[in-house]
Amino acid sequence: MATTYSLNCRLRRLVGCAVIWVGALLLSQPLGAAGLTSVRVYDRADVASDQILLGGIAQIDSDDAAFVRKLEGVILGRSPLPGKTRTLEPATLLSRLKQSGIDPEKLDLQIPPEIVLSREAVTIDRDQIEQIVRTFLQQQGEGKPGEAMVIKDIRVPEAVLLPKGPFSTRVGVPKNSELAGNVPLQVTFNVEPDFERRIWVTVSLEQRVNVVVARRPLGRFKPIEANDVEMKAVDVAGLPPDRIDDLEVAIGKRTRRAMESGTVLRPDLLEFPPLVKRGDRVRIIAESAGLRISAYGQVKQKGAQGELIPVVNLDSNKVIHARVVDSMTVKIEF
Repeated sequence: MATTYSLNCRLRRLVGCAVIWVGALLLSQPLGAAGLTSVRVYDRADVASDQILLGGIAQIDSDDAAFVRKLEGVILGRSPLPGKTRTLEPATLLSRLKQSGIDPEKLDLQIPPEIVLSREAVTIDRDQIEQIVRTFLQQQGEGKPGEAMVIKDIRVPEAVLLPKGPFSTRVGVPKNSELAGNVPLQVTFNVEPDFERRIWVTVSLEQRVNVVVARRPLGRFKPIEANDVEMKAVDVAGLPPDRIDDLEVAIGKRTRRAMESGTVLRPDLLEFPPLVKRGDRVRIIAESAGLRISAYGQVKQKGAQGELIPVVNLDSNKVIHARVVDSMTVKIEF
């Protein structure tokens, strides 16, 4: 019995010593394991902004709220492009912590061997981009009397991936380009706060304008009457910039050369019919303040109203230049 009692006493003393030793060991640590800030990094994560933040790819637990916010705001690098992925090495994460003034040794860090990050994105498909361009073109065609735009085709090369978030669009036309024929348009997507993506879209357009055209074939020197011409909507592509768009400008003049039915009239195709011709006898008038002189002359070449032509003064037999007023009168300008 004495031997059993002695062994029990020794066991109790050993257990008690062990408890005291473990307690002393725990107290000797600056912080218990439970007191460390825990940072558990995910092996895969989606990021929403241009910068990779530690708070977006890890679960951070601590009683110190301010320290948690500091850890969450640590920038680890640039995010991948929308729809793309990027692998983040553990060494990079540790380096960024140190650069931010945080000692990784004082954290309970759980980092996987490889961290695969993807960028959250939304897809703007071709139909949506086409509608953006169509709306722009319709707005450009509004409020232009005598003009009409016909959208024949819109060619969108690809869908666009954008980061999640509010976005705006802008459509631009190249400088010195007219919205007619095949036109490249630049579509710009802006996502707040600082993401921008541009693509080129080709549109095929007919910009129709009302112009004066020959209603029937017209011969050379044909006086233009009301039933010789008409207004017609014509595609502006290839039209001369000096096309005539007013019937009154054409009626009363004559053709300089023969033209086919449907010819778009230009100023260089028409002329005023001559009021005088070579050999005609006219009255020459010269006027100045309080003085009027007249004489008779003979026309040396044909001339329309307002044209300057040579005329022989029949009194002095000298050639002068005078402007045609009507079929019987020319006027010298001082």
